Amino acid sequence: MAQWKTLGGGALLAVLLGSTSVHADVSAEEVWQSWVDYYASMGQVLSAESQEQSGDTLVVTGAKVSTEMPEGSFETTISEVRLRDLGDGRVEITIPEEIPLNVVTKPETGETVEMTMILRQTGMSTIVSGSADDMTYDMTAPELAIAMEGATVDDETFPFDLNVVMTGNVAQYRMTGTDAREITSTFSTDSLAFDMAANDPEGGGTFTASGEMSALTGSSTATMPGNVDMQDLVAALKAGFAVDGNFTYAGGSYSFDVQDEAESMQLSATGAGGSLDFAMSEDGLSYGGTGGASEMTIAGAQVPFPINITLAESAFRLAMPIVKSDDSKPFGLVLKLVDLSLPEELWGMFDPTGQLPHDPATLIVDVSGEAKLTAEIFDPEQAAEMTEAPGELNALDVNEVRIKAVGAELSGQGGFTFDNSDMSMGYPKPLGALDLSLTGANALLDKLVAMGLLPEDQAMGARMMMGMFAVPAGEDALTSKIEFREDGGLYANGQRLQ
Repeated sequence: MAQWKTLGGGALLAVLLGSTSVHADVSAEEVWQSWVDYYASMGQVLSAESQEQSGDTLVVTGAKVSTEMPEGSFETTISEVRLRDLGDGRVEITIPEEIPLNVVTKPETGETVEMTMILRQTGMSTIVSGSADDMTYDMTAPELAIAMEGATVDDETFPFDLNVVMTGNVAQYRMTGTDAREITSTFSTDSLAFDMAANDPEGGGTFTASGEMSALTGSSTATMPGNVDMQDLVAALKAGFAVDGNFTYAGGSYSFDVQDEAESMQLSATGAGGSLDFAMSEDGLSYGGTGGASEMTIAGAQVPFPINITLAESAFRLAMPIVKSDDSKPFGLVLKLVDLSLPEELWGMFDPTGQLPHDPATLIVDVSGEAKLTAEIFDPEQAAEMTEAPGELNALDVNEVRIKAVGAELSGQGGFTFDNSDMSMGYPKPLGALDLSLTGANALLDKLVAMGLLPEDQAMGARMMMGMFAVPAGEDALTSKIEFREDGGLYANGQRLQ
């Protein structure tokens, strides 16, 4: 993860993005020095072969950003950067149309990977305004592109081509402060398209993929503390490092094709708009996304017919504490797949007589709670010495659980607290209740028996189990209340089970 964090922070184009203007004066020398100071604060080095003033323009040749870490290195060289004073307190930046980026990863175990990428821009305009401690950038670029041709894995060439093209780009970027820094940014891109191709160096297999997205927008904020090693994530978080952002798109599609001597597979998908977001600070880490209606088709030599799958809505979210603390921090998990539909051809393979309802299926899991970490999970030394769970669970809320498929539906909600000082049961003492509702279960069991998919004795056992833990609530409807009480007992509908 460190290599990609460095790559994202290391590319000089990242500071060539723009922001809303402020009314003050900034010079070319101040812009260049702000870059030098920024990269130094990130544990990287920005150097130049020469700097010369040519009229109203500061010409920097051989600008190089480099980072050396135990697990790898990053380096990009820009042949020439021109910073021209416009005479009104603003600076115009001009860079070459092509910029190479070299990345080498050398993990303690595993393969060494070397990659060279080329950043390309067409018609980019970048204007800097503000002051030495409050610089804003306005950037437009009709086209931005990234290309990579091959990679080397342990000195063996791996055939791999990647091309990403973004059109209609507008970005705004603002950095305030000279020691501790606050950074905000926004961007919009009319469209993004990519294609890639790879060959198996040890055989005849091939892989190709392509895709596109439209109307992309995003924004982010970051707090960069001063006088701290940013490559020490734990120290940086405790010093106040924080970042958050969000990303939206109007729609997209992708496809890939895998070919081998004996096998093949093709997949294509289209989807409506969606979003992604992330945040990281001492309070925790969270990331997630949502997606609108989508459709996927799978085909191949091992698939007897094309399989078309549709989905009305999807979502995923994970939140968790990441820093050792004496106080509990929130966590959560959301997984949502709404109205997943399978083709009738696929249903016919295991339900040829149509006894089961073929209605769309839904899965929703939404839980949250509070927990605290008792060790630094991002400290390599502490992580290597962990022999038990590095934290305590203090509360768990089941906001929603819903599973609906083949005519049956299970739903539930509830909440629990945990006393970590009482381990008499072999785990923290729980207290709370979970309310469950189940409909259509008996009808489903009858149909599975009639289809020969479930033996009668196993169906009888399932019904007896439901009778022990649930009570009737209507026609083919059951409810159950599972409780952990103060006396340490486990109860189902008021009856003690343990």
